[in-house]
Amino acid sequence: MKKLFPVILSGGSGDRLWPKSRKSLPKQFIKFHKIGNLFTHTLKRVETLNNCQNLIIASSRDYEYLIKKNLNNFVKNSSMILEEISRNTSPAIYFSALKALEKSKDAILCIMPSDHWIEDNANFKLVVKNAIREAEKGFWVTLGIKPTNPSTGFGYIKTKKKNDTNVLDVLQFTEKPNLSTAEEFLHDKNYFWNAGIFVVSANQIVKSFLKINPILEKSIKNAWSNRDVMSNINVIKKSDMIFLQNISIDKAILENEQFIKLIPFSGGWSDIGNWDSMNVLLEKFNEDKKNQMLLESKNTDIHSSDRLIVGIGLENITIVDEVDATLIFKKGYSEKVKSIVQNLKEANKAIAIEHTYEYRPWGKFEVLLDSKECKVKRLFIDPFKSLSYQYHLKRSEHWTVVSGEAKVILDGNSTTHSVGESIIIKSEVKHSLSNQKEDILIVIEVQYGTYFGEDDIIRISDPYNR
Repeated sequence: MKKLFPVILSGGSGDRLWPKSRKSLPKQFIKFHKIGNLFTHTLKRVETLNNCQNLIIASSRDYEYLIKKNLNNFVKNSSMILEEISRNTSPAIYFSALKALEKSKDAILCIMPSDHWIEDNANFKLVVKNAIREAEKGFWVTLGIKPTNPSTGFGYIKTKKKNDTNVLDVLQFTEKPNLSTAEEFLHDKNYFWNAGIFVVSANQIVKSFLKINPILEKSIKNAWSNRDVMSNINVIKKSDMIFLQNISIDKAILENEQFIKLIPFSGGWSDIGNWDSMNVLLEKFNEDKKNQMLLESKNTDIHSSDRLIVGIGLENITIVDEVDATLIFKKGYSEKVKSIVQNLKEANKAIAIEHTYEYRPWGKFEVLLDSKECKVKRLFIDPFKSLSYQYHLKRSEHWTVVSGEAKVILDGNSTTHSVGESIIIKSEVKHSLSNQKEDILIVIEVQYGTYFGEDDIIRISDPYNR
């Protein structure tokens, strides 16, 4: 597979798995009990394809450090395409094609989401090999999954059945149908779920865009030309992305493309698109149930990160409990979770997109209290990492070391502080915090002032180029 360029799309926010998944830490980067995180699972699949050679990752600029953290155990020379704002899959796929063509005029892309679960990697590799042969003929090749239930959460693909081959002609794409239509598709052998996994040459991507959507093609190519390039990282600027049409590859190209083939895939696939599919997956791996207790209950699943959840007399219920939000819904209604998240966004509720904790290149922080008077965080600084040298205009801070040893710089003067010692940082004072030891440094930070937003950070220097 010398010409193969695996492409991982990893910009989604996973709203249907709220409150576990949110924009600040979406589902592909969350570590689930016994299955790990889905992004790493995808990397392992790519490793079986071609040892992660020529890997391209298209994602949001917000997830740069999360991607790098997960890449450490696999490959360090991948190409990253980071969009400052998202515009669905069409721009990401076209950017990836342009990047691949910079390295090889014969590049074949295997495009896959980062949040799918596939159990049989050997079968996946075999199917991709077969798909490459069709892609070399100028076809888009999509992987199709035989429906097992009348799901309204998947797109469907209608094919023309052939007797002499496992490569099928695609006749029609159908977006998420209603229940009665999905039931019809379930009993029609010519319909498949759209797995959202494509194999296609980079040149064919360009040809399809020029033929079917030339206006979008021109604006995407313009955004690519204006990108910032830093080693293997390509940053697509917000000023260019904002003018791109927000549209999926299915809508922009594939629904109007004649040269499409489908290869059926039966390797234990799930897109983990909602809590119903997550329940099924975790049940296979005997999910740890130490934080739940059920009595006289049937078909009930509980996901609790911390607290003990007790249920009595429940039936067909899913409960998802996080520190700041609890979701309860009747099974079969998991697709409605996205609507709830949208309602929260429209009401400007930060809980829709933000966790009480957030990861940073230096570690993570957890919000313990957020009030009008103050904001309290617990900072976890990884070994030999440091925060940027910065200052604030609208707040002061009080740091207390609770574990480890902290090196603090205030207006250029360096001091070291041990457990129990405190440091006061007035507003407009330049400061930095670092961990020079092999153990994690934990600091309680109390902010007080008139504003506690993350945008009140003026960086003087930053080792992570933010």
